[in-house]
Amino acid sequence: MANLPDSLYEDYSTSKLTLPSASSFAPTTTVVPFPDMDTIIQWINDLHNEIPFVSNSALQNLVTHRNTYEILPLLLWKSPCTMTMMLQEIVKIYPHISAPVHSQEGKPPRAYNILLLFQCIAHYPETRGCFLKAEMPHYLFPLMDIDLTYKPLECLRLGALGVLAHMLKAPIDGAAVRFLMDNGALRYCTKAIEIGSTESKTVSVFILNKILSTNEGLQYCCVLADRFFLIDGLLKKLLVYLSSMTNPSPSLFNLIAGCYAKLSQKPRAREGLWRYPPVMLLNGTFASLLAEDPDAVNYRKQLIRNMQSKAMK
Repeated sequence: MANLPDSLYEDYSTSKLTLPSASSFAPTTTVVPFPDMDTIIQWINDLHNEIPFVSNSALQNLVTHRNTYEILPLLLWKSPCTMTMMLQEIVKIYPHISAPVHSQEGKPPRAYNILLLFQCIAHYPETRGCFLKAEMPHYLFPLMDIDLTYKPLECLRLGALGVLAHMLKAPIDGAAVRFLMDNGALRYCTKAIEIGSTESKTVSVFILNKILSTNEGLQYCCVLADRFFLIDGLLKKLLVYLSSMTNPSPSLFNLIAGCYAKLSQKPRAREGLWRYPPVMLLNGTFASLLAEDPDAVNYRKQLIRNMQSKAMK
């Protein structure tokens, strides 16, 4: 899976992650290179067109230019019935998430492109608050909880995770973090960490990392022993997963190291890490990755320093 725009992940690691782009899966359509505002508005109107080719062409063009026009999320949000139509496309997929999605040449369904538009809506400050107030992420949680790894379904999982990741891009919105905590979003990230692709695992840990970056989120993850040990167990599974890869993901490793450094800031978590340390992060298992990632080296040093402070007490 390759080529999703780096902009989705530009702020979480010194290493850039590339995931599937909309164009990788799009049916053949004419993409207008430099549309004017009237054309953008017409595409939004065409999303409601009953002729599939017209609607799909408009969708593909909007997705292609979603990072070019900052006003696009607001136009989508304020366009009559457009949010309803987009949610209907997501809901249509629900009956198929327990079985392979049948799509042309194994490509993901139209819902994938809809998720890419939701990503820009979730990120844009003027629409993010409305997106959260309407509790729209609830419609995405079932896509994150898919039990299968069939590629089109995995792309839907990745697209849904990407919406949450966009909500948390810098600067971090405290309201977005609180929404994810209040609605148990970490539970849905668990499935991706356990059975998802490397890309889905990475975005899930990105979401966890961003939650841990706030005092409220760090407290949430450490206040209950069961919750801490669940997170610790998932991170250790990921270290085992990375150790089994011929070419382990530097981005995923960087995020795991960052999560442990943040967890070790809390005394209760430090107690657990002292008793059950992430051995593979502390020994030489990932020496080659550490040699290429000074940020991960600093995270590891911070973890060791915090654990040693526990030992001296």
